[in-house]
Amino acid sequence: MSQEMSGIRRALSRVSSDVKQGLYISAATSIRDAARLFTRGVSMIKNEQEEFVTMLHSGCELLRYNKEVAKYFPLAITYTPGQEAALVGLMNQLIEALQEATTEDTIKKHEERKQAGLAKGRKELADGEHDEARRTFRELTDEYSDDSQLATEVGESFLQAGLYEDASRHLGAAARLTPDSAHVFNRLGIALRKMKRYDKAEQYFLHALSLETGDPNLHFNLGRLYLDWMDWEKTVIFAEKALALNPQFAEAAKLAAYAKRKLAEAH
Repeated sequence: MSQEMSGIRRALSRVSSDVKQGLYISAATSIRDAARLFTRGVSMIKNEQEEFVTMLHSGCELLRYNKEVAKYFPLAITYTPGQEAALVGLMNQLIEALQEATTEDTIKKHEERKQAGLAKGRKELADGEHDEARRTFRELTDEYSDDSQLATEVGESFLQAGLYEDASRHLGAAARLTPDSAHVFNRLGIALRKMKRYDKAEQYFLHALSLETGDPNLHFNLGRLYLDWMDWEKTVIFAEKALALNPQFAEAAKLAAYAKRKLAEAH
């Protein structure tokens, strides 16, 4: 028996153990590789051929009647001696289905981990346990450092809790990951306005507006920034832009009226 055949035989002999351990892709791969020997016309003596046929049949039976495999693969897993090419194709289909299921399961587990971490951190914030929340969120965002949505949700959690420095740090990370998200730059602008860092807030609000020019809320938020900055002319300009886009925007109307009064007082 050649070295290649010996290796495939050893893998095939582990199919039963692989199935018991839930290593279904490994089991299917061993069966596929063994079936390929036949399709390639590899020379075997009669005893070797009979042994491989028996092991292929046994392996297929183990997969066929496994309930976990059946969840992901509806086709019947059967083997008829002489139809090894069909078995190779069937195993390829099974491997693909199992890989897809594994990917979906992994994604689901990661999503559950994120949601559990967000819930824990938000509860800690609600309970006033700010340092604990910082630690929870830091561990979560370090683990998923390329997830802009997660960074945004963490930043929003800190923003709602009034922890603006923390909010700006996480929203800044989200902005670096998604430089085309008007929502992220808007929320980052709000956090910075709350911190009285008006120049940086202005920069981010203007960037958000460049991405979503027709959003009245963005115009209002920029007007609100200029109110804090006591730039009454710009407050009026952006409050009125918000009103032009949404005539029913009551807060924008109040903002414009207030800024106009301040301008009149100044003159």
